[in-house]
Amino acid sequence: MDRELSSIKNCIQANVETEVDLNNIQLSDVIDIEFIQRLQDDFAKAVGVASVTVDLEGHPVTHPSSYTRFCMNYIHSTACGDKRCAESHQQGGKKAALLGRPVVYECHAGLIDFAAPIILEGQQIGTILGGQVLTNIPNEKKYCKIAHEIGVDEAGYIEALGEIRHLTKASVEAAANILFIVANNMSMARYNQRKLAAKSTLLSHSLDEIAQAMQEIANSAKRVRVDQVKLDKSVNHVMTSKIDEVMDLTRTIADMIAVQKTEMARLDRLNLIGEMAASIGHEIRNPLTTVRGFLQYFSNKIELKKYSGDFDVMIEELDRANEIITEFLSLSKNRIVDLKVLDLNRIIKKIMPLLQAKGMIKNIDIKLELEHIPRLLLDEKRFIQLLLNLVINSIEASADDGTVTIKTFIRNETPVLAVSDRGYGISKSILEKLGTPFVSTKSQGTGLGLAVCYRIAEDHSALINIHSQEGEGTTVEVIFNAIV
Repeated sequence: MDRELSSIKNCIQANVETEVDLNNIQLSDVIDIEFIQRLQDDFAKAVGVASVTVDLEGHPVTHPSSYTRFCMNYIHSTACGDKRCAESHQQGGKKAALLGRPVVYECHAGLIDFAAPIILEGQQIGTILGGQVLTNIPNEKKYCKIAHEIGVDEAGYIEALGEIRHLTKASVEAAANILFIVANNMSMARYNQRKLAAKSTLLSHSLDEIAQAMQEIANSAKRVRVDQVKLDKSVNHVMTSKIDEVMDLTRTIADMIAVQKTEMARLDRLNLIGEMAASIGHEIRNPLTTVRGFLQYFSNKIELKKYSGDFDVMIEELDRANEIITEFLSLSKNRIVDLKVLDLNRIIKKIMPLLQAKGMIKNIDIKLELEHIPRLLLDEKRFIQLLLNLVINSIEASADDGTVTIKTFIRNETPVLAVSDRGYGISKSILEKLGTPFVSTKSQGTGLGLAVCYRIAEDHSALINIHSQEGEGTTVEVIFNAIV
């Protein structure tokens, strides 16, 4: 039996500890190189800054975007200029990695450049380099001196300098921040996907071994139950403890497998619904809008006034269908996420009057218990949508004159948002399926509101945990990753 227990423990330990090794992660593993290339090219055309993405050794993984003639035909035309450029980029990259954010600096050739680090769990895996602009009127003597030092024609060098675009330092910093946010969010999302895939693969490979070991344990436990009546009191105590250990371990395994399967099934269903929404949402909305317009037109005709009540009912139902489609579209993968470094508590306080207005309908008191937490990468509009959905759900689940509490706090060094009520609670059978479209505790509910919350949380690299007990209330936690 010890052998079987050891086998299962090893499987569980491997499942718990399996992580994607950051030391073996390449930029191409977590970055869509083609997408970054298009982003660089379009961004360079729109803003006027050159850029290129490099790995830790400084080797380019994208083609340079909008590099200037000044740099290509002069700086990189000599070994001295090329070497000095590489050293300048290396110093800028080191400073950006040390600070964990983009830095703007003057390169060896007198141009304004930036370095934006790409970081996973505190470890740098690459850098976006760019700039090649000026923020002030250049001093020709300074640049003639540089041309002489690197061994290029001074007149041509000064002529190419005149083609350099002028931007404010704030514009360069904004450009660097945009590329930094996009690249880091993309790499973190793909990195998390790889970790989930690795754990899922390990779990799948381990299921057969666990099942076989559990069968052997069951057989052994049966034999122990038959023989233990023949053992003396001390031996019997030892064996009973071993059986209890087996049962506890079996329950742990069952819980782990159930959680893994439930989460994977929910994500699969959510992604399927998102793809459907992107494909057919707009196509359905257009004819609905046309039908609604005709109903409004007919309802205003004198000869049809006696049917005005019927027209109103049909228009209300069309509006409800349109609301459902709008929520469907929120589940689409093809949505734009505008992430910025924001204060979560400030956003909650900002929309507090709106939340209180929602609560007044049932005389629900909205309470805030906000503790200091780090600033987060948030899409403010989509986060407000998530918070509204959670608070409205709590209000609707509460009896009149109840209370809904919004909390922020740090748990295990992680920022958490919690929305709690003391309402009717949720049954276990429904709780396991929450977040799946069309699963709802409300008789007229679609379940899309909470599914949208899961999608928004996913966009913020956050997790949603729901704790509920019938008759005692519900708490929904959104667990974020701090960045600052």
